[in-house]
Amino acid sequence: MMRDTTKKKTGARIAALVIVGFLTAFVVFLVAAVVAEGELAAVGIIGIYAVIIGAVIVGVLVALRQRMREIDSGEEEDAKKY
Repeated sequence: MMRDTTKKKTGARIAALVIVGFLTAFVVFLVAAVVAEGELAAVGIIGIYAVIIGAVIVGVLVALRQRMREIDSGEEEDAKKY
C-alpha cells in the first residue's frame, strides 16, 4: 500500500523555508543597518544576534530533517491506530 506523503513533505519544507527566509532577511537587515550607520560598537552585538539566529536556523533544519524521517517511516499512521 503506497502512502501519499507528498503534501506533508511539501508543507514541512515550505514552513522551514519561510522561517529560514524571515530569519535570514532579519540578519541581513541588521547588518545593513549597522553598515549604513557606521557604528563599529554595534558590530559585536549584531554578531551575537547573528550567531543566535544562525543557531535557530540550524535547529529548524534539524527539525525538518527529523520530520522528513518521521513522514517516511509512517509514524503518524502507526499512531493513528491507537
